[in-house]
Amino acid sequence: MNREEFQKNSTLIVVKVGSSLLLEKGALKLDKIKELAYNVACLREQGKKIILVSSGAVAVGMSVMGFTKKRGDIPFKQAMSAIGQSVLMQAYREAFSPLGIQVAQILLAPEDTHNRVKYLNARNTFEALLQLGVLPVVNENDSVAVEEIKFGDNDRLSALVASLIDADLLVILSDVEGLFTADPRLSPQASLVEEVKKINGEIEEMAGGKGNYFSAGGMKSKIIAARMATLSGIGVIIASGKDFSVLQEIGEGKKRGTFFWPEKKRLSGRKRWIAFAMMPQGKVLIDEGAKEALLGQKSLLPAGVKDVEGNFDLGDCVEILGPSRELVGRGITNYSSEELRKILGLHTEEVREIWGGKDFDEEVVHADNLVLLGRD
Repeated sequence: MNREEFQKNSTLIVVKVGSSLLLEKGALKLDKIKELAYNVACLREQGKKIILVSSGAVAVGMSVMGFTKKRGDIPFKQAMSAIGQSVLMQAYREAFSPLGIQVAQILLAPEDTHNRVKYLNARNTFEALLQLGVLPVVNENDSVAVEEIKFGDNDRLSALVASLIDADLLVILSDVEGLFTADPRLSPQASLVEEVKKINGEIEEMAGGKGNYFSAGGMKSKIIAARMATLSGIGVIIASGKDFSVLQEIGEGKKRGTFFWPEKKRLSGRKRWIAFAMMPQGKVLIDEGAKEALLGQKSLLPAGVKDVEGNFDLGDCVEILGPSRELVGRGITNYSSEELRKILGLHTEEVREIWGGKDFDEEVVHADNLVLLGRD
C-alpha cells in the first residue's frame, strides 16, 4: 500500500488543531472555525469518522476576561480554561449545527486514562458518540489538572486519543508545513521531509527543541506524538492548517505535509495503555546486561537493577532507564520501591533468602507488562 492508498483507506481519523490556527490576539476567529467545520463535514461525507482535538480554551478565557498577559499560577489558568471552554464549544456548536452535525465535548485529564477502567470507559464513550454520528471535540481538562499531572500539550493528547480508539490516521495541523531538515527561518537550505519510515535519532534531531521554529508545543512534541501513534499502528500527518481544505486533500490521498508510516508491529491495546496512558510513579535504573535482556524480549530481574528513584507501589507504572539514563521502556512493577531497594542486584536465590521462603515474584517487571520505548 502506498501513501495515497493509506490516506484514502483511513476511515477513523483524529484531527488536532493548534490554537494559532483558531485565535488572533486571544480572540476566536469565527470564520476559521466555520472553515474548519465545512472541511470536517466534507471528510464525513467521504464516509470517514472524525474526532477533533482542539486547543485554545485558556487563551479564549483570557480574551473574554480582558487579560492580555498570562499569569503563571495554576488557579488562574484553571479559571481561564473553565471560562474559555464554554465559549469555544459554543463556537463549534454554531459552526457545525448548520451542517447537520452535533458536537459533544470530552475533557480528559491524565488520571482519566491512568486508571484502566476509566481508560476503557473513555473508549466506550468515543465509540458511542461515533455510532450516533456525533463529532467528539476533545481538550485537556485544564480547569482541574495541575502542572505535575498534565498531558503537557494537545499533541500528546491527540496521539493518546488516536491510540485509545484505534484510529487509522492522526492529522496534526499547525502553522508549519511539516517536519523540515532544519529551521526554515534560519536555514535557506532546509527542505520538507515528505515521508518518514521510522522515527529514529536523526528524525528527533531534526525536530530540535521546544520553541525553535514552531508554535507552542514545538515540533519536538509533535514528533513525540507521532512516535506514540506510529507505535500504535497509526499513520500520522503533520501539516499546515492555514487553509483547512488540506483536510479534504488528505482524505483524497494527496501528499500534504510530512507523513509518518505506522510501525508494522503495533503494540497491543494493553501495552499502549501501559506505554502512553499510565502515569509513571518512579524510575528503575538498570545495567547493560539487563538492557540487552529487555531488548531480547526478556523480563527484568532484580540482578539487573542498579538503583531506584521515587516512591511507588506494586502495580504502579515505572520508567526503566539504561546505564546512561536513556529511556529503555515502561512497565508495571511487581515490587514497591521500598521492597525493590532491599533486593537491588541480587540473584533469585539471594532474593529468596531475603524474603525468608515467602512467595515472591522472580521478575521486577514481567515481559508481558513491559513496553520498549527507547530509540533502539
